[in-house]
Order: sequence, then C-alpha cells, then structure tokens
Amino acid sequence: MKKVMLSVALASATLLSGCVTFPTRQSEQVKVIWDDVNAIQGCKHKGTVIGSEGHFYDYWLHADKDMVWGTLNQMRIKAAEKGANVLYLYQPLNFSSSVTMFGNAYACENTAAIEETMADSDAVEIEVSNELEASETP
Repeated sequence: MKKVMLSVALASATLLSGCVTFPTRQSEQVKVIWDDVNAIQGCKHKGTVIGSEGHFYDYWLHADKDMVWGTLNQMRIKAAEKGANVLYLYQPLNFSSSVTMFGNAYACENTAAIEETMADSDAVEIEVSNELEASETP
C-alpha cells in the first residue's frame, strides 16, 4: 500500500510540475545585463518584468541552474513582448523552493556599447575564474 501511495504522490508531483521555460526566437534577441547603469543610458524604459520558476511541491525535481535559466527566459520573452531589446536585472528574491527575479525592459538604439560592456565583463569573469582555479591547485 505504501508503494502505491508513493507512486501516486510521485506521479501527481510530476504532472503538477511545469516544464522549464524555453526561449523564443524573439526573446533570444534580448540582451541581459546587470550592475551597469551606464549601459542603459539613453534607452527607453518599456516596463518591469518578473519571472519565476519552481513551486514548493516540485522544486526538488529541477536543478537550480535550470530554474534560473527558465526564469531568465520568461523575463526575456516578456521584455520582447514589450518591444525591448535589453533586460536590466536586479538582485533575485530569496526563496528556498523557487527562483524569482525582476528587472526592467529597455529599448536601446546603441546595443553595440552594451555588447562591448558585456564582453568586458566576460573577460573579467574569465580572469577571476582562472585566478581562483590557480589558487586552489596545490
């Protein structure tokens, strides 16, 4: 009887759990930035967007990185629907069973400057990562 109850509970949780949100063709064009207010100078604010993945009953079925990826995809889709090409993120809300993020959507004419800023931050990230790896090796 316990096996049947466990099977029913697992099947119910699986059916109730939603899939992680995947990007659309339009949302893939939305650049995601954070912590660089200068990158959105001269951009037109299109609205605030919120994304959330995971629930109290199914968060253990999804990896954290998948929930973050799905949350970002939700937000990029909503930003694209508002006519934005840039999503400026703020610090995620702290939840233990889901990922919830919010940000502002912007329409920016000069995305080349944003891409340059993103490339610079990627280079710094790689440099810091390499330094950390080097310090961890005996």
